[in-house]
Amino acid sequence: MRKFALVLTAIGLLAAATDASAQSVSIDRKQISNDAARKMVDACLAFAAKNNMLVGVAVVGIDGVLLDFHAMQGGGPTLSETAILKAKTAMHWQRPTKNLEEDVTTLRNQASVWINDFPKAGALPIVIDGQVAGAIGVGGAQKQEECAQAGIDAVLPKQQPVAARR
Repeated sequence: MRKFALVLTAIGLLAAATDASAQSVSIDRKQISNDAARKMVDACLAFAAKNNMLVGVAVVGIDGVLLDFHAMQGGGPTLSETAILKAKTAMHWQRPTKNLEEDVTTLRNQASVWINDFPKAGALPIVIDGQVAGAIGVGGAQKQEECAQAGIDAVLPKQQPVAARR
């Protein structure tokens, strides 16, 4: 009986060790490249120029670190800061900042404010093959999300927005 219990214990430990070794130790994540980030910024700036807008545009990677940025001449410092903050917030929450702003203004969810993110419309997540690979933020007075979408569309094929998939 004791021998049988030892054998069962050994089999159980072996099975657990085999299962643990089969678990992945890393994941593959999509990340927007610096070249793609530059092209998105340039496309957004072209959209802004065509629409007579002054904007700041920022693209961040999956870690929220700034990959590329440009502020148009004459725009002032708030364009720069808000573009960067919006991009970081969209990446952190992996959704458009317009959704977060609606959550805050309707008092549905204040979490983005509590943790010092910037829940103001104007930033979109960048989605590659269904994974959020970065975010683009636009600081300016109008058409901020349209400008961000123009940047994304210039580099990536049309994809279903992240918010619609949730």
